[in-house]
Amino acid sequence: MRESMGQDEYGSANPFDPDDLPNLNAIGPGIGNNDFEKYAVAVIIVFGALIIGGLMAASMTFGHRNGFLFALGGATSAWISGNALLLDRPRIYALFVGIAALMLIASTITLVT
Repeated sequence: MRESMGQDEYGSANPFDPDDLPNLNAIGPGIGNNDFEKYAVAVIIVFGALIIGGLMAASMTFGHRNGFLFALGGATSAWISGNALLLDRPRIYALFVGIAALMLIASTITLVT
């Protein structure tokens, strides 16, 4: 037996109407307009294709194997961070962006020195 005051049969307040289950998905990302997919694709493209590809090419051209491997590690970390953003895991995203930044700085230092 349903109560009329938004309570279930045990007296607990229930914010969702069981008859309204098909509309529960409207509560998700649509309300805050959080479209993480666009940002994740931008992260993957910018890190993977432009910055890291250039570091890899420069390291290979000058014969710095360690710089190439650091850039490869940074590319992998940036790629994982883009996927973490797609899966809505902001802490994992921040961790892998930090790892990518450190590895790319190491690649740049290896290339310069």
